[in-house]
Amino acid sequence: MNVSIEHMIAALQAPTMEAVITLSERTQTLQCNPTGFIYSFYRSIDQTLIIGYSDQLDQITAEMMTRDFQLMASRRGTRREDKLTRQTLAENNILGTYGEQYFNADRAVLQLLQQLNWPLGDLTPSLQSGVVTTDWTSPIHMDGIPD
Repeated sequence: MNVSIEHMIAALQAPTMEAVITLSERTQTLQCNPTGFIYSFYRSIDQTLIIGYSDQLDQITAEMMTRDFQLMASRRGTRREDKLTRQTLAENNILGTYGEQYFNADRAVLQLLQQLNWPLGDLTPSLQSGVVTTDWTSPIHMDGIPD
């Protein structure tokens, strides 16, 4: 098989341009929405994880705290990033529990979210041990059986 450099360049142009366009869109969106954040909240009593986007993180945090959720992590992000993450979870047969933003905090969910660069904060070390731990709870095994 004889592959020329011109063919290789042509084959790489489309994916390269797609990546450049995606990066430009993300940068422009972050500049237009400087208060946009993606976030993770966790509630230990039922091992529920909430992921989402908000341009009013302080308001969402106050609301979630009244429901016993703790903010695990957040970072600047976009609505599109939130939508694509939830779509990827659904495509991997990880469906929401109470709603489209609510998930069981099990290993499969945490691993996929970590691969997608979703902010998880203190939940990230739980991937190695199989146990969800936070500063305010005792260890809870991913299988739901406490120590």
